[in-house]
Amino acid sequence: MIWSALTLAILTLPVVIVSTEEGLARIPSAVRHGSLALGATKAETLWRIVLPMASPAIMTGLILAIARAAGEVAPLMLVGAVKLAPTLPLDGNFPYFHVERKFMHLGFHIFDVGFQSPNVEAARPLVYATSFLLVTVIVGLNLTAISIRNHLREKYRALDN
Repeated sequence: MIWSALTLAILTLPVVIVSTEEGLARIPSAVRHGSLALGATKAETLWRIVLPMASPAIMTGLILAIARAAGEVAPLMLVGAVKLAPTLPLDGNFPYFHVERKFMHLGFHIFDVGFQSPNVEAARPLVYATSFLLVTVIVGLNLTAISIRNHLREKYRALDN
């Protein structure tokens, strides 16, 4: 799980970086200079003016990167996804989250059941159900991104004017 998490983090990093850069670039320099002119320090300007105004873009990029990572299969097949994981990474034994364990992935499950099954016709409903679940998770993450972005955009609309 550690290598898979690192792989997906590196894979999604450009999405988060670009959205953060665009969110920071859309903040007018007059707002920054106005904050500094009113006596705020650079750190106060960053934490109280710049980051709240850029947060809709940053959050949207972050959640869209998570949604993209949820659909990625090929990198995970190389570093950690298995056909059958007899134990889950999360259980009731201390430390409760075991990052050294293998895991299953919905995309790999679709590939395995759809193309490796001896009876393709019998496996077809399971492939459809798994595909529907994966698409539902990705659509849910994208809708979450849109709602968070809209909420933050409304919350900080007064700062834009």
